[in-house]
Amino acid sequence: MSKILRCAIYIRVSSAEQVMHGKSLEAQLSYLTDYADRQGWKVIGHFADEGKTARKELKRRKAIKELLERVKGNEVDVVLFWKMDRWFRNVADFYKVQDILDAHDCRWVAAAEPSMNLDTREGRLNVNIMLSINQNETDTTSERIKFVNESSIRQGKAIFGDAALPFGYRIDVIDGVKRLVKDPAREALVNEIFEYYFTHQSKTGTVKYINRKYGDVFSITSMLTMCKSPFYYGAYRDNDNYCPSYITKEQYDLMQTINAKNIKIRENQTKQDPYLFTGLFVCPLCDRRLASARRIRGKQKKYYRYYRCLNHYANSACEYSRVMNEAVCEDYLINNIERLILEKEIEVKTITAEKKSAEKIINANDYRRELDRLNNMYQKGRISEEKYDSEYARISAILKEYEDSILPFPSGNKSFDKIKQTLSGDWLTIYQSLDRENKRTFWRSIIESIECNVDTGTIKDVNFLI
Repeated sequence: MSKILRCAIYIRVSSAEQVMHGKSLEAQLSYLTDYADRQGWKVIGHFADEGKTARKELKRRKAIKELLERVKGNEVDVVLFWKMDRWFRNVADFYKVQDILDAHDCRWVAAAEPSMNLDTREGRLNVNIMLSINQNETDTTSERIKFVNESSIRQGKAIFGDAALPFGYRIDVIDGVKRLVKDPAREALVNEIFEYYFTHQSKTGTVKYINRKYGDVFSITSMLTMCKSPFYYGAYRDNDNYCPSYITKEQYDLMQTINAKNIKIRENQTKQDPYLFTGLFVCPLCDRRLASARRIRGKQKKYYRYYRCLNHYANSACEYSRVMNEAVCEDYLINNIERLILEKEIEVKTITAEKKSAEKIINANDYRRELDRLNNMYQKGRISEEKYDSEYARISAILKEYEDSILPFPSGNKSFDKIKQTLSGDWLTIYQSLDRENKRTFWRSIIESIECNVDTGTIKDVNFLI
């Protein structure tokens, strides 16, 4: 008896699609809600990005961020969307989000594209091909838009809306052309901000001074933007006379020198290469998937990648403090993968089925019917989610004891042929020629999970996708 899955519906439409093709959010929501109902899933919410393209940076898609917070809270079992191009058109961001879903045992379903999935080799191939095609298509469109914008910038035309305006500027129509001009309501304030900053050379101090004097009218975010934006000396991209200036180019350069002294420069931690085994390692104590992490070591500043149980390091709720060294584990798998597969194949073929008494079979059926009644009550809203989870866990535990004793173990009906085909020929040479993203795809195509030893940060067992 399977547990009722909690489903989060994600819908997206760009402004251009809405106008040109009528791909409305309402139509997507109606279609996906009906789909979830047919699957027997419980919809816990829907998340809509309106006027956003799937090529936008992840941080600019608010609904995606909200959805991922629910996933991180272990509130979602499956994310449902219409098609892959509603989800992502960006390969890198797709895998960033996939890492989060994997870490919280959450999967996704493209309702109108069942061939798109990560459960089969063909599905994973389809996903990667579709992502690459979509990304190329949007990049081509982006290049056209960029060409038009560059021409407008050279002519001093404003190419953005009010929401993106720098602090202290506004858009006016001059001689029939939209241009960036100083905002009279804020011009004196911006001048005072720069005057105080150059005198005291402190961004935080400047913000506090302005807000003490004028009330809560200025933020540290605006201050940080002003300190590095070329708008304020009148430049934008290749046009040094794009808009009226508040400071000179020399003052701007001085500001960069001050900033370099006041902050510690660090490498951007968000632009990381993919981790090879994200979502595959399982904590031997709490059964949660280990999370990926990294450190920089040595004079060469090479990355040391590893996996650890966040239930221990973040929540202190698990005693497993060992970490799995990615390089060590990769080396172990490369040298032992063929032996491990052979051992698993022999094990599956030699396990025999156990038979138990009719009394236990009857008792197991009684508990299955009890789960049916519980699911029915939950779907009709007669019990709370907390009560449902508690009762479901209790009944499932009792039922598992019976099923373990009466249902047969696997008896050789599983095939390792696909995995052996993947590892045929000179597979290691091919593997070593792959980039990290494709190496990760390789391991995910054959491995379901990796069990860790309790006392050491080493591999105990490997469960294969068969």
